Amino acid sequence: MKPLNRLFTDEKMLPFWETMAWNAIENAVLIDGLDIHGLSDDEVIQESFSLHLIQTGGEETDGEVADDGTKSIKEVAWTTNHEPDLKRQGDEFLAEGKHSFATLFYATWIEHWINRIILYRAIGEGMHPELATALIRSSRMELKVGRIWTTLGMSKFPRELTRQITRVMESRNAFVHYKWPSEDEESHNESINRLETEAQNAQETVTALINFEDSVFYEGRSESLRAAFREDWSKRRDQDLRPQGSESAQTSD
Repeated sequence: MKPLNRLFTDEKMLPFWETMAWNAIENAVLIDGLDIHGLSDDEVIQESFSLHLIQTGGEETDGEVADDGTKSIKEVAWTTNHEPDLKRQGDEFLAEGKHSFATLFYATWIEHWINRIILYRAIGEGMHPELATALIRSSRMELKVGRIWTTLGMSKFPRELTRQITRVMESRNAFVHYKWPSEDEESHNESINRLETEAQNAQETVTALINFEDSVFYEGRSESLRAAFREDWSKRRDQDLRPQGSESAQTSD
């Protein structure tokens, strides 16, 4: 098998291709405003990839036309998403009873989540990526889920989720800026119980935000879209690995 074919068919590469596929879907939905309503999972995947191909021939796209006649989308945001690793680490710390560290990682996950969506939506609204990044870096959390969120064309951020995020950030800050308070045994035990509750609440907030994104942008179909890509990739892989002539031989039988 040719090295290039091996790159596409090696099962160890599936996580990489799945990440690339989801990044394309994110770009299509959050930046280009792809309306997935009425589209099958396979159609969403195909449309997402086609939106991110630079067209030089006769195929029509919704992208802008450059001086040389080349058609392309407004912008592509290929980013490294650390959210899965942050959540995994937070879950591990929570299971180990390291509640402050769990809250720290969940809070970082929340910041990454909000910043990612704002970055994508800002680019989709025509803002230069560098300006969008500067906006994110200079804005407080309450502004990001408030005025900035709605200005980027999204519905008002749920009030309860805003309260949950605020509580997580306050817990994170209390740990990061620890003042070494003097406590008696009773206060110390109360503090341990409080930290455990705060860490559990932080985990629940992360789950709520995952579900919120899935519901608002993907009609609750995130998992089915990922599954559809995996199934299609597996079929294509089987076809590529099938010995030449085997298909025609089966047809003749």
